[in-house]
Amino acid sequence: MEEGYQVALASIASGATFRLYTFLALAVLGCPLFLKVVQRILVSPLRDVPGPKNAALFPWTITIATFKWQRAQLHKDYGPLVRIGPNEVSISDWRYYRAIYSSNKASSKEPTFYLPIVFVDQHNIFAMTNKEEHAARRKISASPYSLQSMTRLEPMIRSKADNLAKRLLEISSSATTGTVNAFLMCGLFSLEVVCKAGFGKDFPFEDTTDLTELLEAMDGSAFTFILDGLLPWLRPTGFAHKMPFVGEPYQRRRQWEQKSRALLREFLQLPDKDDGYLISPYLSSVDGFLGRKLNHEEFVEEAMGIMFAGSGTTSTTLTYLLYALSRPGYEAIQTRLRAELEDGGESVSELRKLPYLNAVIKETFRLYPTIISSLPRVLNEPMKVHDIDLPVGTVVNMQNFVHHRDPAVFPDPELFNPERWLNPHADMESALTPFSLGRRACIGLNLAWDELYIAVSSVFRNLELRLGEEMTEADMELEDRFNIAPVGHKLMLKVSKAKNLS
Repeated sequence: MEEGYQVALASIASGATFRLYTFLALAVLGCPLFLKVVQRILVSPLRDVPGPKNAALFPWTITIATFKWQRAQLHKDYGPLVRIGPNEVSISDWRYYRAIYSSNKASSKEPTFYLPIVFVDQHNIFAMTNKEEHAARRKISASPYSLQSMTRLEPMIRSKADNLAKRLLEISSSATTGTVNAFLMCGLFSLEVVCKAGFGKDFPFEDTTDLTELLEAMDGSAFTFILDGLLPWLRPTGFAHKMPFVGEPYQRRRQWEQKSRALLREFLQLPDKDDGYLISPYLSSVDGFLGRKLNHEEFVEEAMGIMFAGSGTTSTTLTYLLYALSRPGYEAIQTRLRAELEDGGESVSELRKLPYLNAVIKETFRLYPTIISSLPRVLNEPMKVHDIDLPVGTVVNMQNFVHHRDPAVFPDPELFNPERWLNPHADMESALTPFSLGRRACIGLNLAWDELYIAVSSVFRNLELRLGEEMTEADMELEDRFNIAPVGHKLMLKVSKAKNLS
């Protein structure tokens, strides 16, 4: 009996000791976590920035909200400055955009966001966070994008734009549905332009198979760049293309890389490969930061960057412009634009002077900005935003999707209204930021403008567009894949020849 009591007491003591050790272990492990919680909520220099309390602890909440288009609602709920992470804030007041994005001194690109945006694991001009490295790369790459260089490209762009108009009419006229997928046609147009301007590559008008396969590989791989940012360990495993759910986008990315390498092999056989193509400076010039010319993998990296940045953004803008003007109730905009185009000239220098054409393009930029992801910057200097001091090291970002819809600057902001740009006030021009600002602004903005001027002119001089009955508003909701695309991946239009207005 006594022995049984001793065993029982020993068992109780052993259990108590185990619980004590467990408690102490949890306390030791939990103490740093508790201190981190206290630091982020009560001690952080961002503690006075309004926002959801869980955002101070877990940035994933806001990441999910951003993908659900709730960033604008956060600013409606909390104001122009919202804490969206332990060390990150979102700003909706467009007046701070220039200070953040146009100054190399005030802020720098946030590395964890930009470094995953690579194509073959090399640095590219868009994703570079080192200012000296970026300046050297931009210096050698800028010449083909100048206005003078664009003049040489104008006849080629016009030829491709005429192909776009022909395809829209021919396919719509011959299809049993009487419609054509303008989203695909705009993608083919923009990719044709960038392949010819970038690499001297022409595709036959009659057979778009190769061009379509390249476009679909690029389009299908877009989601991988978001995955690389969220799950940076995934792609280096080498098995991403075989995994469920994410495998197909990574397979598309492999196809894109293979097609890009084949295209570059053709380019390197051209006798005039050093003569003014967008990729030419990367082949012939010494990078001042590296102290040498780019090696082949760096060359491939920049080539894929040219295709990625130079085609998807412009084609999306053109897609949403055609959508905006083809909807029921917007026929008057088409008519007014067509009349202005008929009275104006056809050269880009003449098109630039047409007020209504510019108004239509700017309103498309405003309502459907092609890059809607936040572009985070790290503050190198303290910044005061609405009486709140943000210290050095704070990650700040803005979404042009949000400040392009500021009702104080753009009344009735959800309405597509080109007339607002016919007599714009200074705040409107300053708040419109489709290409960003400063030294990190889009290097291809001159090419983008010229493509839009010429394509819109070619389409609306010759064609009348109506939205296909099968289209819904849900089809055209913005899908955030860093750059936007319609959720339905289609824009079905009925196309007919324009009536003679003369």
